[in-house]
Amino acid sequence: MLISPIMPYDLKGQIKPELLELAEKVCIESAKIASGYNQHVVSAFRNVLRITNSYYSNRIEAESTHPIDIEKAMLKQFSDDSKEKALQELSVAHITTQEFVESYSMERSVIDRNFIKDIHRLFYSSEGMGKFTKLEQENELIEMIPGEFRNRDVQVGNHIAPDSDLIDTVFNYYEKAYSSVFSSSTKAIKLLAALSSHHRLVYLHPFLDGNGRVSRLHLDAMFWNMKLEGYGLWNISRGLARDVKEYQTYLSYADMKQQGATDGRGELSLRGLEGYLKYMLGVALDQIEFMGHGLRLDQLNEKIRKFVRFSQEGMFYNREALPKYSEQLFSHLLLNGELERKYVPSAIGKSVSTATKLVSTLTKMGYIESKHSKAPLRLKVNSFFASQIIPELIPEKVD
Repeated sequence: MLISPIMPYDLKGQIKPELLELAEKVCIESAKIASGYNQHVVSAFRNVLRITNSYYSNRIEAESTHPIDIEKAMLKQFSDDSKEKALQELSVAHITTQEFVESYSMERSVIDRNFIKDIHRLFYSSEGMGKFTKLEQENELIEMIPGEFRNRDVQVGNHIAPDSDLIDTVFNYYEKAYSSVFSSSTKAIKLLAALSSHHRLVYLHPFLDGNGRVSRLHLDAMFWNMKLEGYGLWNISRGLARDVKEYQTYLSYADMKQQGATDGRGELSLRGLEGYLKYMLGVALDQIEFMGHGLRLDQLNEKIRKFVRFSQEGMFYNREALPKYSEQLFSHLLLNGELERKYVPSAIGKSVSTATKLVSTLTKMGYIESKHSKAPLRLKVNSFFASQIIPELIPEKVD
């Protein structure tokens, strides 16, 4: 079959111990990342990381706009510049699709061509995405239909994708093979399957355009579906975006045809797949380590204190200063997850009127939130906040 081997099994049916050990380490270290935090705090960071995931996945395709501008777009505050507005719409479409992917993946099988089509359809049917469906290939204008597999043959760089009339046949094999692995394997094996399937989907290139974004969203879906604990507090796209050429190099390496009788049993190279998997596992561990360090509870509390102090001293250009007593409320929410409104005065040691004004101001500034006007308060981590307390997560915005 065109995309075999689907897993890095050698001629003896074994996987290199190094790959298994790395996969197990990713699962273990990822699970540690959220330990010690209330679920509401975890949710606050996952929300902002959904925005950064959009930023980095689009950056891989050289089409990104800053997370702060993405947040503005989510509030329908679009740039007057048509190119910048288009990138904002692209990012919002990615976030909307990612929310669908996360919800869907929790309970249903994601190893399904119709789900993959749905990812593509939702992304390219989103508001403002019409302009991205008009393509030019070989001096011919083409209208891409969201959610539909390509009906023509394509070449991407040096890679000649499988013939369009073979796509459904390949998917028959893809679905059966990866579903079998996912149905009865350890988390480490499932992780290797998810990463392997990511390359095979990119290799197949089932759509006229958008295959990179869709395949990374589908990889997210595989992680969510296998219950990879901690995922969402780190994401793979940031690591891949740090060196796009290296990512593309390893994808190409896994494109190699079988290199002789000792190079596995499939049409593609086993060594190529192994090299790609080692790279992807390394990227995952790097991102887990980065976010694990950034989210250390003791350090995070101190970083938030420093952020509040800098804000109140006017050290952030063109930014409204945080009100007095913000630090006390932030600290309480970080440690406890949420706080009923009636307890805010005691949490900050001030009067009801002062507490009410504080809550109103911080809500308008986007630093706290609640489900409704009487619900408990929770920390909200916006992009600017995240960029200051976890440096390097989000690049500094230059106006």
